Order: sequence, then C-alpha cells, then structure tokens
Amino acid sequence: MHINSGRDPIAIVGAACRLPGAQSPADLWQIVSGGRDMIGVIPQERFDIETASGRRRPDVLRGAGGYLDDIAGFDARFFGVTPFEALRMDPQQRLLLEVTWEALDDAGIPAESLAGSDTGVYTSLLPSGYWDLLRRSGMYDMHAALGAAVSGIFPGRVSTQLDLRGPSMGVEAACATSLLAVHMACRALWAGEIDLAIVGGANLQIVPDLYFALADAGVLSGSGRCKFGDVSGDGYVRSEGVVALILKPLSRALADGEHPYATILGSAATHDGRTGGSLVAPGLEGHETMLRKAYLDAGVSPGEVDYVEAHGPGTPAGDPTELAALDLVMREGRDPGRRCLVGSLKSNIGHTEFTSGMAGLLKTALALRHRTIPATLHVVEPHAVLRDPAAAVELALLTQDWPERGTPALAGVNSFGMSGTNVHLVLSEAPRAARPRRGQTRPSYVLPLSARDPRALDELAGAYADLLDTVAENTGAENTGAENTGAENTGAENTGAAGTGTGAEDAGPGLHDVCFSAGARRSHHEYRLAAVGDDARSLAASLREFRASGRGDGRSVHGGERRAARRPKVVFVFPGQGGQWAGMGRQLLAAEPAFALRLHECARAVAAELGWSPVDVLLRGERLSRVDEVQPTLWAMQVALAAVWREWGVEPDLLIGHSMGEIAAAVTAGALSVADGAAVVARRSRLLRELRTPGAMWAVALGEEAARQAIARAIGEHSGQVSVGVVNSRHSTVLSGDPERLERIVEPLRRDGVFCRQVDVDYASHAPQVEPVREALLEALSSVRPGPCAVPIHSSARDRVVDGTELDAGYWFENLRLPVRFAAACQAALADARPTVFIEMSPHPVLQTALEEEVEAAGANASVVPCLRKDVPDAAALSAALGQAYVLGCRPRWDRVHPGGEYVRLPGYPWQRRRFWPGAATSPVPPEPAPEPVRPGRPDLAGLSETELTAVVTDLASQVLAVPGHEIGMDVPLTLLGLDSVLATRFRERVRRELGVDVPVRSLLGPGTLLDLTIELRSAATV
Repeated sequence: MHINSGRDPIAIVGAACRLPGAQSPADLWQIVSGGRDMIGVIPQERFDIETASGRRRPDVLRGAGGYLDDIAGFDARFFGVTPFEALRMDPQQRLLLEVTWEALDDAGIPAESLAGSDTGVYTSLLPSGYWDLLRRSGMYDMHAALGAAVSGIFPGRVSTQLDLRGPSMGVEAACATSLLAVHMACRALWAGEIDLAIVGGANLQIVPDLYFALADAGVLSGSGRCKFGDVSGDGYVRSEGVVALILKPLSRALADGEHPYATILGSAATHDGRTGGSLVAPGLEGHETMLRKAYLDAGVSPGEVDYVEAHGPGTPAGDPTELAALDLVMREGRDPGRRCLVGSLKSNIGHTEFTSGMAGLLKTALALRHRTIPATLHVVEPHAVLRDPAAAVELALLTQDWPERGTPALAGVNSFGMSGTNVHLVLSEAPRAARPRRGQTRPSYVLPLSARDPRALDELAGAYADLLDTVAENTGAENTGAENTGAENTGAENTGAAGTGTGAEDAGPGLHDVCFSAGARRSHHEYRLAAVGDDARSLAASLREFRASGRGDGRSVHGGERRAARRPKVVFVFPGQGGQWAGMGRQLLAAEPAFALRLHECARAVAAELGWSPVDVLLRGERLSRVDEVQPTLWAMQVALAAVWREWGVEPDLLIGHSMGEIAAAVTAGALSVADGAAVVARRSRLLRELRTPGAMWAVALGEEAARQAIARAIGEHSGQVSVGVVNSRHSTVLSGDPERLERIVEPLRRDGVFCRQVDVDYASHAPQVEPVREALLEALSSVRPGPCAVPIHSSARDRVVDGTELDAGYWFENLRLPVRFAAACQAALADARPTVFIEMSPHPVLQTALEEEVEAAGANASVVPCLRKDVPDAAALSAALGQAYVLGCRPRWDRVHPGGEYVRLPGYPWQRRRFWPGAATSPVPPEPAPEPVRPGRPDLAGLSETELTAVVTDLASQVLAVPGHEIGMDVPLTLLGLDSVLATRFRERVRRELGVDVPVRSLLGPGTLLDLTIELRSAATV
C-alpha cells in the first residue's frame, strides 16, 4: 500500500446528524449494524396532501419516505437568534446550526477557540420550499430573504456565529453536493488555506412540488424501498437528513488528543461530460475516470480496498452503471478471490438527496471505526455484474467483521448527481492508540457544566449523573476484577455503543478524563454549575441533588442560581494573621505541584533568613504561636495558594493585602522577589518578637467613627495610646495599643452588647507602640530592591494603587505602623459596575465577613470565595473554591486543573426548542406594511423614574426583537439578544420616533446593554 506520503491525511474528528430514526452517529450505527429499515410514510402534517395533489397523482404523496421529527423546533436563544428571525429561517438552517454545534462538541473543540481562526465552512443546502411558505404568509422582509431564499447565506451565518476567517461557501451539484463540499474542504486543508473545516448538509422536504416531477420521470420507487444492487430496483425513496462533520489534518488531530472516526486519504471530483448520453444519465466512462483519479490521488491501489459505500439509489439506470464502473476499477491490483464489498445506506434510510454523500461518508467512517461492514438491505436477485464469478465486487448481504489483513482498513465512498457531477473519497481506518485505563489521580475533582438556559443545565446535570454512574461501575469493575483480562483489553471494539471510540474510550471513560473533557473540551456558557467530589459516585449524587433542589448546596455543588454574563474582575485578597491552623497545606503539598513548587521556593528563602523551613513545620502539623513563626509560614502559604490559582488560569486583575498580607501580594505582583519577600516577613517578624513595648489588639463590631468615639469616651486624654489600627468594614474595626487602656475601652462595649474579641498577639501593630522598631527595620530592609508591579496592588496602608517601586524599606514600616484601610480598598475595587470576585488567599477565611459586608453595603455584583477552611480537607476546599469561581464567571484553564487528561466524548447539549412555523397560507402577493403603533405623546424622559424608563426601553426592545420582556436581560449586550444591523436600524427608528432621541446604530451593535442604553437616554434627556 503506497499512501500519498506527501501530505497529511484528513481526520474526521467530529460528527453529528439527524437522519431517519437517528439523532446521532451512535443511533445511525445501531441502525446500520442491526440491519434496520427506517423507511416510513410521508407525515400527514408535512403538507396538505389533498390540496397539494389536486388532480396530480395523490398516490405519490401517500408513498414511502424517511422523515425527521420536529423540524419546526429550534433553540433560538442558544444562538442569539430572535424569534422574529427564527421564524424566517429555513428549518434546514436551524437544524444544521444545532447539528454543527453538536459536531464541534463531538470533536471536543470549544466553539470559542475557533474565533479568528482560518476555519473554512462548506455547506450543502438547496431550496427546501420554506421560502414559499413564508411568501404565502406575507413575510417578504430581509430576514425572510436571507433566512430562506438564499441558501448560500447559511455558511456565512456559521462563520459569523463563530467568528471564523476562512472561506465560507455554499456548494451545489444536485445529489453530489454534500460530498463535493467535503472534497473542496479537503483540498483547502491540503493546500494549507485553512486549518480546520466545518462541512454540513441539510435536506428537508417542506413543499411537495418536486415529488411530482420525480414521479413523472419514473425516478421514485413504486415499491417504497431503495433496492440497491437488485434487479427489481425501481427508483429511490425520498428522505430527509442533516449531517455535519469536522475535518482537520491527522497529525494535528492526534497532537490535540482527538479520536478520529476515520481519515480521508484522497478524493476526486469529475463530470460525465457527454459520456452518459444526456445531462441526467450516468456515464460509465465518467465513473471510471473519477475512481481512478481518486485512488491515484490517495496513493492507494483500488485492489487494496475492502468496501465501497455506493451512491446506490436503487434506480434501473444508475445502479448498473455504478456497479460496472466499480467492477472495472476495483479489480486493478486485487488478489484473486478477494472481492470488494459494496453497500448503500439508502437501503436503510432512503435517499437523503443533497445530503446523501455525507450520510454515506458518516456510515463508512463508523464502519471503519468499528471494523464492521454493515449489510445492504432489500436484495433478492443481484444485478448480472454481481452474479459473474469473475466479478471484483459483491454486495455486502450480511453484517460482517472487517477483513483482517495486517494493514489499516481502506474504503471508498461514491456520490453522484443528476447534474453529471461525480465525487469519490478514499478513506482509511484512523490510527488507534491503546491506552491503559487511567486510575484516580486527584484527591478531589471539579466537574464544570454550563448551558445557555437553566432548564438545559438541569437536563445536562442528569445526563452527566448517568455517565458518572457508568464511570463508577467501570472503576469498581477495574478495582475488583483486574485479573479479568477482558478489562485490560483496551483495543477491543465496543460495538454496543456507537460513536464511543476506540483505544482509551473502549475501556470506558475515567473520572479524571471526564472532568478534563468537560472543562477543557467544551464551550462554557452563562448558566453554570460545578460539582465537587472525590469519586464518580459522589459527583453523580451531587448532580442529582442539584436537580432535586434546583440550586447548589455550596459544598459539593455550586451554581444554578445566577447567570455569569461576562468575565468578572478577579481580586486576590491576602489577609493578615489569624487564618493559621496545625496541618494546613499538607494535602496540597502532595496533590498540587504548583503549590508545592512555590511553597518549597518560599521555604528555602525563609530558611536562608531564619534557619528553619515552613514546609517542615507544615508537614509536622505543628501549632504556630510565635509571630516569627506564624507570619513567615502564612506568607509562604499565601504566595503558594496564589500560584495555584494562576497555574489554573485564574489571573487577578487587582491585589489587596491586609497588613502582613501585603508582603505576599507584592511577591504575587512581581514587585518583590521571593527572596526579598522572605526578607521582609522574616526580618520584620523577628523584630516584632523582640519588641518589648506592651501591646494588644481587639476586634470590635464598630465602624471607624464609632470606634474613635468609644476610645475617646473610655480613656479621654489617653486616646493617643490606642488607635483604630484596622478598618475592615463599615461595621468592623480593630483597636490597637496599650493593653490596659484597651481593657478600659472594651469593658463598656461588652456591657452594651458590642462584639469584642482579643486578637492572639502580644504586640500592637498599626499603632504608636511599634515605633521603636522603625530604625532597626529600615536598616534591616535596606537591601530590598522593589520593582514594578505586573498586577496592580491597592495599598491598604496608603489607600491607593501603588507602583511596585514604592515598596521599599520605608513602605514596609508604614505597612506596620499606619492603619489598615481595608474597607476603603474594597470600596475602590467595587467602584465600577463590573462583576467582581474576591478570592481570599488564606488557610481559613479571615476577611470573608468584612468583604461581604462591604459588598452588601455597596449593592455590588460581587462575591467572596475563600480558598481553604480548617474543617475541610485542603484539596476538597480548594476544589470547591475553584468551582465557585467558575460559576461566578471565571475561566479556569481546565487542562491545568486536570493535567494529563484524555479527551472522551461526553453527553450532548440538551436543546430547549420552541416551535417556529408560519401560520396559515394567505395571498402570495406581498401585503402593504402595517404602520407601527405610535404611543400617545412622547414621555418626558427626564421625569421618568429609573424603573419607568427601564420599562419603556424594555418594551421597545421586546417589540423589535419579538422577545417577551421578561426574557430580556438588562445586562446582556444587545447583539447577544439577537440584534443585528437590520433590527438595529428598526430599533433606532422606534427610539427616535417614540422617545425623541437619536441613537447611532453603531452604538446599538457594540458591547452595550439595555442598561447602558437607558443611562444614555437619561443623559440625553438632561442635556
């Protein structure tokens, strides 16, 4: 076998379909491998048979066919399509949008990862007749024209939806159309014009007209079956189908960890010219030429091919010509007695016409993957060429194992059109790497799921719970039955579940791989949940609990209650003392390489300063008490925790440090090296330990002003001996200073029921009592050389964002002496309208309550995520924190969270469809456009309340977008609500006419939301 070695084969890495009886490739395999016939009758609801027939052979429309269910349903909200536009979109476009998304999911390619790429889109959609229904219903607007009258619009719709930059085109060559689209995509891939191809085809039969033409020409089967290869073949049965495939070079597919269905080695597209005698008659010479060109292009001898998926419609003229050409060409180089098997999917599902080539290609790819050749049906007496003992081809009359020849299996796929166009593809079995089943590699897992609708999220949780049940069963079987050699046979075919893959997939997915794939190989939408657990059973149970309650429990499941509309601002918060506990971090040292690496680096720097290692202290589980033990160890923990989050892809937009926490913030920002950070925390804490000035600190539930008044009332002229050392929130401060004076302040507060708690320290930070260490500290830190910050730091000492170069010795004394204005730093972080996530880098929450108080007071869209908790195992707590951050809109690098994961195929997206179909037919003459309603007088925008103005704007948007007002999110960009240039122009006119404000179309098509528009309108009204 001499395969064309000058180029990379093209891998079919993703597939999805809607075919008669099949909602997926798995369903299709069950049909063909089981020898099932899916032909039924034309649905009565498809069109009015009596009216359509008239006096023209009503028997034609009562005949057989292969039809799809629910072609009127569409998940318009998922794709940002308004109901107005969805109604005007040909169902072929709607179905193919969904199927294309499913194919990308099947390939494990997140749609957003393709944005800006040289991805090509090649589609096959010929007129379905939906445009006729729209015209009869009086819909003649631009959306109807683009959605139903011009089939070449659809590839542009896909390219726009996914922001693709490669060629985007509709292809048309009658029934050869879809395979011709695959041929063109392969050529573009081999030429390096594109990196990846999306190829799709759809064929629906919405109006009956073509039935009569085909019946009059004797093309349709009177027996109601496609009898390919049988002498009684009397025509074909019309069927519907939608197929999408994802193609990319094999080397890239394998490098990306994908599991191809099959590979395409070569192809050819030709025309019969005049060899058939007429335009629609097949030509033997044209067929021969096509086959030889295809195998020459592939570098494969036709004699090495075991199976050809024929065009095979079962027509009296087409079948003999196709079989004769195959017999002539496939005998070349073939060993005596080794025949090439031939079959046709049309015998199972009928002729899907413009999509038939891709349907046959998908069947053949599945056959190669499962190394099984399905039977072709309805054959009683084969054609003469097949009965010849010397024939090189024979029908596959029985489902059988693929012949084992010690080389990759080879196959061909034919597709012809009445236009005279012929296409042939040469396929090979894809490389399959047998991989051992992966054991559990983490003490805790995060399974992220998302959807664009809460109902879809609920259904998705159920599908994953079922998958996890299987994972748990497989894991149990592996653990208890390792001696069973069948459990180790990872290369065995799993023919019972189509599309499940080979190699690693045959052994069943492992938990690590499921979590990896759900995170790294899926798109992430605004409605989210994250299940956290240590095994598959616990995750499955958590998902079912979510379904039962409709929300997360905050421990094992997060999410389901809110919508992550956009990426939040992430603020890393580094607290001061108080979060330490014996044994903290030990599990993370073993489980998280990024944590261990950074902690060891910090520990070496601390050891160079103090002669002992924080790692040793943590591993021994010692209780920390002295300030020069607590602070260096906490500092190392904080720096290491921040390193884990950044390794996981959660990057901070801002850092806030609280007292000694600013040292870890400075290292995380890059303003201090690890060595300098260790020097600051070690040398300063050592000086504090040696400080002889008595001091104490008390946390009190008072605001800053109330705390000052309490000091003045209690100690009057001695107020200088006690300071408000820390302002954590509007209702929480820390008093710092002389111990006796503090007792006098706290005693009446306690009597009045004010919460007071003494901090476990014997010095008074952020108060005059630390002045004695000033000179020694400045001298000790004179060697510190700060640099610029890579991430902004809001200083809680200076209450502003500081440049990293300011963080010299003088600053670190200020950090010890000046009040901690943490509340002000939080308020500054919440000042903009962007959603905010505070992540507290601490072994136990210290500042969570204070942060939540500030968030509530500001009315901000913000949340607080603690890293660890002393009563929860480290890995479980950190996984829960990551899950919470994900639900809040963060975008982790899941390939780093679950490193080394293998891609496995996962449950598909559960579409939330609504019916979109034009009403009863009316006059075919375009109606006069009805005038849009005008409100009785323009409202005084300046006099409207915010709620009233919001209602007015929402009502206008609802009318233009044809979306119920309650479904319109005020914080969602208008373009995501379905606003396009046509609707934007209409919206602008409505706003101008009814509100008297001229809003530029370009601003409506930008990132702005309805809330932004409301603010703009109010501003315009007050000018």
